[in-house]
Amino acid sequence: CSMWGSTRAMAEAVAAGAQELPVEVKLINVDATHDTQIVTEVMDCAAFAAGSATLNMGIMPRMAATLTYLRGLKPLGKAGFAFGSHGWAAKGSEEAARYLEAMQMKPVREPLACRFAPDAATLEACRAAGRALAEVAQRA
Repeated sequence: CSMWGSTRAMAEAVAAGAQELPVEVKLINVDATHDTQIVTEVMDCAAFAAGSATLNMGIMPRMAATLTYLRGLKPLGKAGFAFGSHGWAAKGSEEAARYLEAMQMKPVREPLACRFAPDAATLEACRAAGRALAEVAQRA
């Protein structure tokens, strides 16, 4: 979920990094995709990343709803990480990471956060995280 496009840019960089390896990569916008489709994709994948901007010191509402649904289904054996942009505090990515922990996901890395728009270094960190995610998926 992205308010101003910053988290979206991070998601695109994560996907670009993952696409450097021979794995199937899907970039899904939770604001435009029904939860049943998202859940189907997550249950079938080996690894995924969840991105959310921070809104009112928390996760974006649509991402919270999707992760709550997923948490209830207990998608065991997955790996992943959370990421997102923020203004004052990196609460969106931190809260998304707590959802992933509750799903007993194997963390690929600590939550990746940036203040305001991602700079070149942040986008490279996102690409590196995407590569790491793809490496985990290849081993699954």
